[in-house]
Amino acid sequence: MRFTIIGSGTLVPDAERGSAGFLVQEGGASVLVDGGSGTMQRLKRLGVDVRALDGGVYSHRHIDHVGDLAPILFALKVGVDMPRTRDYPIWAGEGFVAFLNGMYDVYGKWISSDRWSVPVVEMSLSGASTAMLPGGVRLDTLPANHTAGALHLRFTSPAGYTVVFSGDTGPSENLARLSAGVDVLVTECAVPGKDPWDSHLGPEDVAALLDAARPKRAILTHLYPDNDPAAALARIARTGIPVERGFDDQFVEG
Repeated sequence: MRFTIIGSGTLVPDAERGSAGFLVQEGGASVLVDGGSGTMQRLKRLGVDVRALDGGVYSHRHIDHVGDLAPILFALKVGVDMPRTRDYPIWAGEGFVAFLNGMYDVYGKWISSDRWSVPVVEMSLSGASTAMLPGGVRLDTLPANHTAGALHLRFTSPAGYTVVFSGDTGPSENLARLSAGVDVLVTECAVPGKDPWDSHLGPEDVAALLDAARPKRAILTHLYPDNDPAAALARIARTGIPVERGFDDQFVEG
């Protein structure tokens, strides 16, 4: 299984880092995870055409994570297999069906087709959920401490390789539970200190998470400009867990 960081940044414009976007590839299948503005172009830079994707998973519905959904659905109308005849399934937290219906109200026929549909599997916002993704990857989710239907996402390959994506979240026992002993934890570290709204993590929060979960490796994403990466990494490294700042086009596999 290959897990690629397509966008390692935030909603703040950055020439080097796009809004959140990731790609899970296994068994010949490619599933997009989130996808803020610019995701389609960054995928193409890596040789992946969104029109060939096998589905999408969304951690939550904020614009910097779903901004390219409408453009992706529009692009599917001129699909690789011309015309596309297979569905584009989505897995996301409860409330995503209503969100997608709202997009249909705005864009109508430009993001829909009589040749394919967009079935949505809504994952629980009150407990654990499990689904099987294309390629045989297992998706496990638990609710995150954020808004807009937020979830933590754990991907397990058929061979047992595990990657957890925190999504946007404040301190979360669910995240520690889902990340226990995983091969790679890709976690937000948005703020330099304590978030007064408890909706994002700072370095101390990430250090506590790593102490509790003990993943084999940690990758930081979603750092706002006022969060000094060197200082954050220095604090988190004291946990003894190998930690680095993620970057666009970075991949891990196992």
